[in-house]
Amino acid sequence: MSLHLRQSMNEYYNERAAEYDEIYTQGKPPGQVADPELYIREARSLGKLVGDHCYGSLLDIPCGTGYWLQFYASCCSSITLVDQSENMLLEGREKTREHGVESITRFIKADALEVSLDDRTYDSVLVGFFLSHVTDAQMTPFFQKLKNALKPGGLVLILDSNWTRFRGTRPKEGLAQRTLNDGRQYEVYKRYFERSDFDQMSKAYEMDFTVRHEGGLYLGVTGTMRS
Repeated sequence: MSLHLRQSMNEYYNERAAEYDEIYTQGKPPGQVADPELYIREARSLGKLVGDHCYGSLLDIPCGTGYWLQFYASCCSSITLVDQSENMLLEGREKTREHGVESITRFIKADALEVSLDDRTYDSVLVGFFLSHVTDAQMTPFFQKLKNALKPGGLVLILDSNWTRFRGTRPKEGLAQRTLNDGRQYEVYKRYFERSDFDQMSKAYEMDFTVRHEGGLYLGVTGTMRS
């Protein structure tokens, strides 16, 4: 991925921070959508998945606005929020105050692909809607980073975009335009996943993946390290 494209993506998400949660709360993704309620319903399903599988010492990487914190806050003894966007972290800080977990939360401003993490620190890791912006070349070191950060028996929960008929004519992988509410446009790299992709990833990254949610828009997948 070129430096220019990464910079465009980073700027886009930093500028989108204040409106990002609208995709889950109002069914307003950054593009045309035929059924806004589908986004809202599936976000609720993913929220339950987060509550069931995120616990203990948790790493949320990248955390974005901290939207999923509302579902895991009561299950965690400590929380680490990582994001390269200052505006996203500001949204996350507000959510930690709202849910009374600011005292057990650590904030790290860093690129998720480059951040240094302590080994064997986390019981669970949440990776929300990030892998769909990661190339194959970037995926391998990222998963190695997560495996090193997990305690033995730890769990990764991946939330991401499902490749279904609801995606219309857009390609499964490639460059895409994203538009903010004020009309500004940015170019991003975007890919979608199918269940079979996680079968291949299981072999490549020596993790056992289990699809927990397979909806019209979203996938929820847990991963554990092989002993």
